[in-house]
Amino acid sequence: MEKLRYYLQWWFEYEIAPFVEREIGASILDSSLIPVLVGPRRSGKSTIFYQLITHLKKEVPLHNILYINYEDDRLLPLEGFELSELLNVYRQSFLVDSNYPVYAFLDEIQNLPNWEKSVRRLYETEPDLKMFLTGSNSRMLSYDIATALRGRTLSFRIFPLNWCEYLKFNNLSLPELSNLRYSPQIDSLLFECDHYLRYGGFPQVVLNKVIQLKEQILREYLHTIFFADIIERYEIRQVKVMDAFIKMLSRQMSSLFSIGKVHNSLKSIGFNVSKNTLIEYLGYLEEAFLGKSVSIYSYSIKDQLQYPRKFYLSDNGLYLAASYVKGEDWGRLLENAVHSHLQRHHEHICYWKSRNGYEVDFVLPDLLGQGSQPALIQVCYDFSDEKVRKREIRSIVKAAREFDTVQGLIVTRHTWERIEQDGVQIEAVPFIQWAAEYVSKQ
Repeated sequence: MEKLRYYLQWWFEYEIAPFVEREIGASILDSSLIPVLVGPRRSGKSTIFYQLITHLKKEVPLHNILYINYEDDRLLPLEGFELSELLNVYRQSFLVDSNYPVYAFLDEIQNLPNWEKSVRRLYETEPDLKMFLTGSNSRMLSYDIATALRGRTLSFRIFPLNWCEYLKFNNLSLPELSNLRYSPQIDSLLFECDHYLRYGGFPQVVLNKVIQLKEQILREYLHTIFFADIIERYEIRQVKVMDAFIKMLSRQMSSLFSIGKVHNSLKSIGFNVSKNTLIEYLGYLEEAFLGKSVSIYSYSIKDQLQYPRKFYLSDNGLYLAASYVKGEDWGRLLENAVHSHLQRHHEHICYWKSRNGYEVDFVLPDLLGQGSQPALIQVCYDFSDEKVRKREIRSIVKAAREFDTVQGLIVTRHTWERIEQDGVQIEAVPFIQWAAEYVSKQ
């Protein structure tokens, strides 16, 4: 009890440090359900809480706003009562204004044993309590948690900074998008884009201007995800196997991989692990928000399960933390950044590959047949090579015929072009424009 009282006293005396606002509406405060912010560690969930709290403080008395971070060492060891007894300690120790609700922001709630039961009880018995949760485990979005809380939550996925937020954090702005192609800022924007592709969008990394520290922070993030969110949480004994597995997947980011081939590679260097275990490990990586695997687009469930998959990291900076960026890696970095933007707005993302070897990087099933936006997206860092250009266009045309669509998109580093081939309209556009337009259209 005493540690809760001490923590709350600290909170009411704490002054929130200056921060850059993220793109999330204050309407989240008005939800009758329990908003849950989920996403990778250090992606900015706590800062969004501070953003919401700062907005509330303009109208709500100070002592009616609580904040608890269940990763704070002052609360350790967590014994399970830290939420169930929170309101008792709070009401006994501080003056509450009954004219306003009590807003409780509960950060990294997944660290608290049996948190679901406490949240459910408080939701049912405290009508004047409005709870907000964050978590770094995608199981908080799963069927199990939805069942435990029985429709009481409303989930919001929080990602590292998108391209527009990255520019905002660097005090930069885009010129008018319709004239971006001819803007004198184009070279500086491409320079910033390469930094974004290389170091990613974790807020602390973006705000730090020292390259060596950026790289050190990213390695620390990967280390924390590896040990706290994967090894410890899932009680994995084969630590070296998991480490090698992550490095292999990271090195193959944006490329096709199969569990069978990864299994053979691990076996060849002396690791004794089954394919089923590797499938479980892949699930753990996704649950910890380290990355996401993408299946082939097919109406056949068998094909989706049997064909190789693609693996994308949740942030480009994690690629740098797991391996060295080489000259030929810029294509995979651009493709990973495109995936990061797509997954903010699309639950299902696939790739397509024909029997003749034609391949399209991204198929968006929810856009097929709609015609409002291209459902077929190709990524090409350097579109100036004629051989590469023909290959990318031909692949989109082949896929467009199969899916009965007449639109396609190619995201490039620095090429604008409108192409019509065999009745298919294809637009090539740089990432710096596409990513900005994509955010504004959603």
